[in-house]
Amino acid sequence: MSEKPWMATILTTSEVLPTREGVFREMNAVPGYETVDFEWVAEELDKIVFRTPAATLAISLPVEEIVPKSDLQNACRRAWHWAEAAMEVQKETRQLVVAVMPNGNSLDQVDVALLLTCLTIAVLKNTEGVAVYWNHSGMLHAPKEFVAHAEGMNRRTLPVELWVDFRIIPNTDGTISLGTWGLETFALNELEVSRSQQDVRWMLRWMFNLSHFLLENGPILEDGHTFGPSEEEKFTLTFASSAPEMLREDNRQVFRIHFEPIPDDSPSPPSEES
Repeated sequence: MSEKPWMATILTTSEVLPTREGVFREMNAVPGYETVDFEWVAEELDKIVFRTPAATLAISLPVEEIVPKSDLQNACRRAWHWAEAAMEVQKETRQLVVAVMPNGNSLDQVDVALLLTCLTIAVLKNTEGVAVYWNHSGMLHAPKEFVAHAEGMNRRTLPVELWVDFRIIPNTDGTISLGTWGLETFALNELEVSRSQQDVRWMLRWMFNLSHFLLENGPILEDGHTFGPSEEEKFTLTFASSAPEMLREDNRQVFRIHFEPIPDDSPSPPSEES
């Protein structure tokens, strides 16, 4: 488990922190957290720190911006799921940071993400939020949508759409590329589809389901694994460098999803079945 805190940033118009009592009340209203005793550690004008036996939690209202304006502008351009993002983000006057630091290895990455999501919602219900920025994927959410998508979440029903950014990249040749950002935080390889002619909504459904599968089961995919709706229609995964149009840093390795047949001149993947 990384020693860095897990963070979400709430863009707000409020100049004060939410009350500790209000946040604790909302946290205790979440199924599974009803009996958790949140131990208060410190409370200042710009910071609240408390903990559970498994993690330290913090809410802060720093003077400086945590997420640069340029990052927010890029996130707005990518927010195909929220057409009003750019307009709403302009209302921001402060950035409120919500953070979770696991204590030891008693929580895995999914547990920490669930806890951070619950804490973010508890803060949203006690402050004037205009947007939620999930720092680990660079994705923006409308506050009401963030709360709605988290409703009923648990280890079997994960709010993948809150944690993973599914970025759509139109190419000049008329094809579409897709990529995930955010799986790496869970010690998983990101997923990509490069220059496909398939329907984008259809591809997004498959990529969403595969992301959920990985978050539930861990890094069990291997180069050459196949998946699909039937024995006659299967798609192949290859472990390879990120596609150039994704513009990822350091040319990292990802799992590429091939919805179309792999060209004959490409290296043949192993015939291993998933």
